[in-house]
Amino acid sequence: MYYFITHREDLLTSAIEIAQIKRMKIFDSLGMDSRIVTVKYNWAHQDVQQKLGTANRVINLFQYYQRLPYSYTDNDQALSDKILHQPGLDVKGNVAYRDGKQRIQVNLNDKGRIYYVDYTDRFGFCDRRDFYDSGCLTYSEYFEDKARVVMRQYYDAQGHVKIIYHYRGGENNQPVLTLIQLKEKDGERQFDDETEFHAFFFDELAKNDAKAVMISDRSDVALTPFAKMKVKVPRYQVFHSAITTDGRTNGKLFDVYKPIQSMLANGQLNGLISATTREARDASQRFKTNASYAIPVTYVADELLNKQVPFDERQPGQLIAVARLSNVKRLDHLINTVILLKKKHPLVDLKIYGYDDEYNNYATSNALKKLVQRNDASDYIHFCGYQHDLTAVYEDAQIEVLTSSYEGFAMALLEAQSHACPVVSYDINYGPSDIIDDGVSGKLVPEGDLHSLYVTLDTLLSNYALLQSYSEHAQKAAAKYSFANVTKRWQEFLAAEHLPH
Repeated sequence: MYYFITHREDLLTSAIEIAQIKRMKIFDSLGMDSRIVTVKYNWAHQDVQQKLGTANRVINLFQYYQRLPYSYTDNDQALSDKILHQPGLDVKGNVAYRDGKQRIQVNLNDKGRIYYVDYTDRFGFCDRRDFYDSGCLTYSEYFEDKARVVMRQYYDAQGHVKIIYHYRGGENNQPVLTLIQLKEKDGERQFDDETEFHAFFFDELAKNDAKAVMISDRSDVALTPFAKMKVKVPRYQVFHSAITTDGRTNGKLFDVYKPIQSMLANGQLNGLISATTREARDASQRFKTNASYAIPVTYVADELLNKQVPFDERQPGQLIAVARLSNVKRLDHLINTVILLKKKHPLVDLKIYGYDDEYNNYATSNALKKLVQRNDASDYIHFCGYQHDLTAVYEDAQIEVLTSSYEGFAMALLEAQSHACPVVSYDINYGPSDIIDDGVSGKLVPEGDLHSLYVTLDTLLSNYALLQSYSEHAQKAAAKYSFANVTKRWQEFLAAEHLPH
C-alpha cells in the first residue's frame, strides 16, 4: 500500500490535497493500492470526502483509534433530550438549569447537529465541554480557572477513554501539550509530543502492511515522525513549494528541511520528489543525494486538453489571479499594475480567487483590500474568495497573471492553460518556465519587474491577435502534463527505487 500523508482534508481544499487525489487516480490506473493518511482531527470529514470522492480512501489517526460508528440520523433531538434531562435540572430549550443557574448547554452546528455541550459549575465556570461528531461523543475538554484546557480525552465507540492529551499553562495564557496517553489492551503508551504519537501511528500502519511505502506531502506533520519511526519502510518527501525561504537556489533552507541530508544518510528517508526538473536538481545538490526525482504534482485530463474554448467568447479585458491572499503571492504588484492599466484600457477588470491567509491576523489580505479602496478601484478589482471549481473563471478570462516570489509548481498556470487561457508570470523558481512556452502560450516577465509586467499586459490587451494566438497554443503547452505523461514519470520513479509497480 502507498500512503500519502497530509494533515487533513478541508472543504477549502488546498493544492496539496488535490495533488494527492490526482496521484491516487494514477496509482489506481496502475493497479496499485493507495490511501491518504491524515493526522489532524477533521470535523468536516464526511462532507469533504463526499466532495472530493475520497470516501473509504482516507485513514485518519483519530478515526483509526476511536473507531466511532458515526450516526447519520436527521437530527440529534433525542440525544439532546437525554443530555439535558438530568435529575434536579429544569430544561428550557437547549439549556438545563439548577436553582436558576445554567448548568448544561447544548450548542448546535450550522446543520442543526450537536456540536458541543458545556457543563458549568455553580460559579458559572465551564469545567467540561463534550464534543460530538455526527451524533457520537468524540472527545471532552477540561478547563482550569483561567479557561485554559488542561486535558482533552478522546473516546472509542464504547465510550471508553482511548487517547488523552495533557496540557499545562504556558506563556500568554496558552496551554502547552506535555503528555499524550494511548490506552491499549496491553496497557498504556505515553508520548511526549505529537511527533512521537504520529511516528507510532505510522509504525502501526507499516507493521500491518509488508509492502508499505510512505510519501509525505506535508513535511511539518511527517518529516520528524519519519525520523522517529522504528519500522523500516521506504519513505519519501514531496516538495510542494520551494525548499528555500526566498525560492532561490542558494537561499536559506526552511528549518523543517534542515534534517533531510542526515535523514537520507541514516536511511530514515529514501528520496525526494520535486514538481519540476529544476527543483529536483537543486534538491539533489543541496541534500547531496542522487535519489531526487522530478514528478509533476498534477495532470490534465485528456478531455480537457481536447476541449474547444473559443477565444471570442472570453470577456474583453478580464484578468484573473488564482492565489491565496498572502505576502509571498505579491498581489500588490498586480493590483498596482491593473490600476495603471485602467487608465489606458477602460474594460480592464481583475478578479482574485483565493482565501485570506490568516498569518499575522490577516495582515496581507487587509492591506490588499485597503490598497484597492484607497485607489477607488473596487469597481474593477474584486476579491472573490476561494472557489473549488474555476472552470468558468478560466474560460471567461483573457489572461491569468502570477506575481509570486516563488512557487513549488504554479498549478494555477497549468490549470489556466488547460482551459486555453493565456498566462503571464514572473520568471521565478519554480514552475512557470516549465509550464509556459514563452512567447507562444504565454509570457515570462523578469522576476519582480513591475515595469515589464505593465508593458507585457499592455501589449497583450492592445493586441487581440497575439492574445488569441497564445490562447490557441495554451492547451498544447499544457499537454506536457497529460495523464499519460505524468503516469510515465511515476512509473520511472517506482522502477528506479525498486518499489512495487
